[in-house]
Amino acid sequence: MNKLIEIPRDDLVAYCLNAPGPVMESVVIREIVNPLCNGYPVTLYQKHFSLFHALYSIKNDPVYYKFMVHIHPMHIVIRNYPVHNKCIDYNPCTDSFCENQTVDGTYCAFHYNLYAPFKGSIICDPLNEFYSDPYNINYEYSDELKKVYNGFTKYIINRRKVEQALSFFSFSAIEHCNKALLQKRYRELVKKYHPDHYHGDTTMIKEINAHYTLLKEIFVL
Repeated sequence: MNKLIEIPRDDLVAYCLNAPGPVMESVVIREIVNPLCNGYPVTLYQKHFSLFHALYSIKNDPVYYKFMVHIHPMHIVIRNYPVHNKCIDYNPCTDSFCENQTVDGTYCAFHYNLYAPFKGSIICDPLNEFYSDPYNINYEYSDELKKVYNGFTKYIINRRKVEQALSFFSFSAIEHCNKALLQKRYRELVKKYHPDHYHGDTTMIKEINAHYTLLKEIFVL
């Protein structure tokens, strides 16, 4: 069985807070995880899982609720939340919060209306449960993990097309999309433009299917 690398959470929080911007996973592994391996042979997956397990444990621990924890292989970020009723919506591309005045203590009117229809059901992180369970470090050679890696590789290779597809389905960033929400918006658009309807559009249906086919290969969970 693979062994989980114990990463001191306070050290990880301090490192991310002091980073001038979002940090790639590979950099965090080099700076934080590798020194903890003590020269023992450890696979890249073990390092990856141990890091993400530590990040999700921080995200889920009430002790750290004052921090925004953004977890993504391309940009790992931990920041103090805005204060005084400023919008907490975070954009990793600019490493900044919205910070407009809120309507509910968390989001401004725009982001509140954007997320409100999906609160408590669809908007969630499907990887939280996976990385929170330390036993899943043993899934290194599973078919499910291969699908996740293939999806991430496809995202890297086709990043511009992926961003266009996300915009087409009205997602402002990849972090705001998941499989369930993607399927919901796909069904809504297909229903709207189906050729059997009065305002049906065959060309639009083809475009919908093309974008959906690309994204569903990335959002495999």
